[in-house]
Amino acid sequence: MAIIEEVVEESVIEKDIQEEVKPIEEQVKMEPDQDGDVFYESVDYQPEELKKLLEEATEYKNKGNTYFSQGEYKKAIAEYENALFTCPESLQKDRAVYFSNIAACHLKQNEYKEARDMCIQALTLDPTYQKALLRKAQANEKIDSSTSLNEALEDYRKLKQIAKDTYSLRECQRAERELPAKVKARTEKEKEEMIGKLKDLGNTLLGKFGLSTDNFQFQPDPSGSGGYSVNFVNNNKQ
Repeated sequence: MAIIEEVVEESVIEKDIQEEVKPIEEQVKMEPDQDGDVFYESVDYQPEELKKLLEEATEYKNKGNTYFSQGEYKKAIAEYENALFTCPESLQKDRAVYFSNIAACHLKQNEYKEARDMCIQALTLDPTYQKALLRKAQANEKIDSSTSLNEALEDYRKLKQIAKDTYSLRECQRAERELPAKVKARTEKEKEEMIGKLKDLGNTLLGKFGLSTDNFQFQPDPSGSGGYSVNFVNNNKQ
């Protein structure tokens, strides 16, 4: 099986992790009502409180960035989690960055299912977050099941429509060339493995009656539907 390029390009990671935090006014809806009063997304925090919490969360993120650059991925995850615990839920784009950074750490540790789950969290908060979509596609490709490969291909195709950077576009083009054949091969392999397990189970049950799965022939449906017909064969004839 071909090995894909480095899961996440270093320059892409660093650019993402060092992403500037937008001013609090751009992230929190602050529109006056008919009386001129301002209401915020969160009833629990005033603008200054939100700003302070975001600054604290950013400090945790910066610590995580330092650990990440040193290859201390578990420590980096702990700091990004601290950022999540600190950052108000109303600041969804910032929280999406923290989840995506955790995903980058999991990718570096070959923890692909965990990386995919973190990307899903990030995309739930910010569906247009391209780096999280790329990491999710790469994680699913590494998981390497027929389902995950299909999902990876869908995400690469989605990303191709919105990506601007060369690296992402190159990954999308590679995926469109390679993944359809990989999906087909993996699906066939999983089907064979499933049939093998069913045969083992069938032999265990049929053995009680002096039969085995060799007494049954499976013929593919000639119409190409993907189904099978079953014929009984008496192998005990003299």
